[in-house]
Amino acid sequence: MVQWFPGHMAKALKKIKEKKTLIDLFIVVLDARAPISSYNSEFDLIAPNKPRLFVVSKLDLADEKKINKIKNNFNNKNDSIIFCNLINNKNRKKIFLEIKKLLKIKRKKELKLGLLKPRFKAMVIGVPNSGKSTLINLLSKSYSTKTGNTPGITKGQQWINLNEIKLLDTPGILWPKFENQLIGIKLLIIGSIKHEIIPLQEFFNNAYKLLSKYYPNKLKEIKLFPTEKEEEIYSNLIKLCNDKKFIIKNNQLDLNKGMNWFKNHLKNMKGVTYD
Repeated sequence: MVQWFPGHMAKALKKIKEKKTLIDLFIVVLDARAPISSYNSEFDLIAPNKPRLFVVSKLDLADEKKINKIKNNFNNKNDSIIFCNLINNKNRKKIFLEIKKLLKIKRKKELKLGLLKPRFKAMVIGVPNSGKSTLINLLSKSYSTKTGNTPGITKGQQWINLNEIKLLDTPGILWPKFENQLIGIKLLIIGSIKHEIIPLQEFFNNAYKLLSKYYPNKLKEIKLFPTEKEEEIYSNLIKLCNDKKFIIKNNQLDLNKGMNWFKNHLKNMKGVTYD
């Protein structure tokens, strides 16, 4: 069981619940490499009747053959889902169009009340490193929020003013613990939890099994063999270290270097969706 719920996350979840009555729309950012595993089901309980826009980010890294499966998993009448690469400026217009569609009913109500230029509030939520800050920077055409390829960049809530919408950026939020060990492995691969949480050997073994199950050809591309047996995984680690010449004193293989190489290789791999 993986446990990871630092104090700032618990505090952030409490603040989100406190502000839910102010929010017209929730924008949920998901990582396309693990969109189902990177969705925190706690969000379902916060404001179930308010519209949600699911933005599946990092599409350039994902397995596009699984798009329909992902769509079906987030197919609720009040919600909408789009797939995009948030570093591509062309997606800005696409996202705003979806936001306007979801706020259409609310906009009509505001116009009836005589508010010709209503200001709507949207909250951006998701697990760490899913792309929330990148989304906000795209929509605001600025670098108003910090981004990075490690979890925990955003520590507190902050409002960003757009023309008709105020966006509330929030820290990435995880579950208190993962009952399913593989969810923790997937979240570590995509950078949503820190590597120190799971011992390197444990990560390597489980990640190797995950890749063997979903994308065996990705292992063959680096001259390794798909397997879910731990003794065979160890043999492949030996082969990897020999192939890469990861050697320390007295011609001993540097197994830690091999496992770290594999971890970084997974982090940058394209064409994969582990759900």
